[in-house]
Amino acid sequence: MTNDHRERAAGCWLAVLVILAAFGGVAFLGPASAQGTDVAANGTAAPTNDSQSSINETQSQRNGVDGTNETNASSATFNRSTVAEDRGDIAAIGINLSGVTETTVTVGSPAVNYETNVTVADGGNGQVTLLMNSYLAGTTENESQAYDTLAAEDSIVRTNRTTERLEAPLDTSTYNLSATVDGRETDTAALRLTERTSDELVTWTAPAESFDNVTNASEVAAAIENDRITTTDNVAVGDVLVLQSKLSGVYGAFEAANFTELVERGMFNLTVRQTNPGTNRQPKQLDLDRSLANDSIRVIPDPETDILYVNIDTEAAVFERGPPRPGDEFEAELTVREESSLAASNQSIGANVTAVGAELGLGDVSLAADDGQTVTGTTSIAPASEVTISLTANGTGSFVKTNTTTVSPNGTFATTFNLSETSPNTTVDVRAVGPLNTSDDITVPVRQSQEPAPMAGGARLAVDDQTTTGETVRIRNVTLADGGYVVIHAPNASEAPVESVLGTSSYLENGTAENVTVTLGQPLTESTDVVVMAHRDTNDNGVFDFVSSNGSEDGPYTSSSGSTAAGAETSAEAATATGAAASDSEPVATTVSVTVSNATTTGEVSDTTAVGSANGTNASGQPTSENGPGFGIVVATAAIVVAVVALGRRRE
Repeated sequence: MTNDHRERAAGCWLAVLVILAAFGGVAFLGPASAQGTDVAANGTAAPTNDSQSSINETQSQRNGVDGTNETNASSATFNRSTVAEDRGDIAAIGINLSGVTETTVTVGSPAVNYETNVTVADGGNGQVTLLMNSYLAGTTENESQAYDTLAAEDSIVRTNRTTERLEAPLDTSTYNLSATVDGRETDTAALRLTERTSDELVTWTAPAESFDNVTNASEVAAAIENDRITTTDNVAVGDVLVLQSKLSGVYGAFEAANFTELVERGMFNLTVRQTNPGTNRQPKQLDLDRSLANDSIRVIPDPETDILYVNIDTEAAVFERGPPRPGDEFEAELTVREESSLAASNQSIGANVTAVGAELGLGDVSLAADDGQTVTGTTSIAPASEVTISLTANGTGSFVKTNTTTVSPNGTFATTFNLSETSPNTTVDVRAVGPLNTSDDITVPVRQSQEPAPMAGGARLAVDDQTTTGETVRIRNVTLADGGYVVIHAPNASEAPVESVLGTSSYLENGTAENVTVTLGQPLTESTDVVVMAHRDTNDNGVFDFVSSNGSEDGPYTSSSGSTAAGAETSAEAATATGAAASDSEPVATTVSVTVSNATTTGEVSDTTAVGSANGTNASGQPTSENGPGFGIVVATAAIVVAVVALGRRRE
């Protein structure tokens, strides 16, 4: 075949192929283009390998590195986009791990002349808090000293600093944070170190025993919560002076060394200097070195609150030119020195405090033969200090009672004792003993019980023996369940209940009335006993009708009559029962002595008693006349009237 024929044949076959391609579509042509431009299923050209690679890379940026979906890939992410901390403190960098137990965190970059790679291992909960001591970072030969994990179950696997060692702590700046897993970067964040601060110094105090019992930040917090450490500018000599320093950027240093070592390096200084020395006298001043040496100064850092507590045992601390005395005034000053590289120049905070004497005193002690007898006092020693109070009685009925209480924040203390079984007029020695050799004591007699007499028949009286001009009788208080009157009777009240009436109060509402004064119809001309009696208002008219009715109205409250007033609506049976009980009951009354002169009489509270018993004795205990009506007959008569009235009302 000639060349021309070959060319024509090739052209024909090419035409045939084109026609077949038109009918066969991509299914026919697809394989032919495998090494050229890909064709999509819809007949359009597919992306080239290069363009597809670009798309895959973009997709991988959305879903995770290397095109793996983030929900299924192992990764490490920071829980904050920015971690902020003061320069010199400890930064906490939180990391969440998914599908992996280790990650490498890169802190810093060559651009800031500090870069360290820290590989951490998760203990099993999917979270790691990496602690970075910004005071030590970059300055130590072994960089691992600057890093730790918050949880003990987590750990540091390896640390590698890639930049040169620094001569001073990290500067204030922003440092890059990067988390990688198997060489893939899975997240980024930033660490921002800001300038440290020195804000204020506040003086507090604590009991002497707290110096050894409060040794860390959590114990300090508990002591403050329980008022065992309280703010004050007066500290008793022997108690603990607490200097609360509000400052930041120093806790990395305290993680690396104690206060004594930091003072020796020239990083910190503490002075307590007297501001009121005597004439031609040099001021007293804390000898810091010797006080640190004898452990009378304890420094407790609390990084979480940026507070540094300096506790000084004022009893053991060494002062130049003599120990503190009551009245000495001091200025305390804490300094972060320039040599620490944490301050451009010395930064100091200060406060004033006054030394006071350790004193304790009992208040006015008044004891009665009752429960709930309170002993109080005041003291200058620190709040929460323990005070032991004892009551001692010698001779007949001797006893020793002891209670321990604590000093409240306002400097007072109190405790109560039960003296209900103690005889009146018993002499008791009261003694209070506190720390720092403080004590006080006093001797007092136990008074008669001040407990109100129990309600008898709905009434109660409290009256004192008294000295008057003879015109009035004073009642300290009276309680009437249904209202009524306080009536003053002569001593023969049980023999002649009506004729013995000397005076009566105005109508008293139900309840308790205080300081009731009864004016007598005829003044007393000589000292005598009188009977103070509680009467009802049986006819509810507000007028005392006992005398005018010859005893049939407004009779006395009686010890068995309850609180139902005579004349009240009730059943006949109940009225009869009341009358029967009344015949055996006694009026609610008390006998008191009234002195009519300028002479003084010691008044004692007289308990409510019943005058005129069933066997017919008067207020003086003498037999009543057989012909005298007596209160028993009067009360019985009144009860019969009640029954008749009640029965009549029932029939209506």
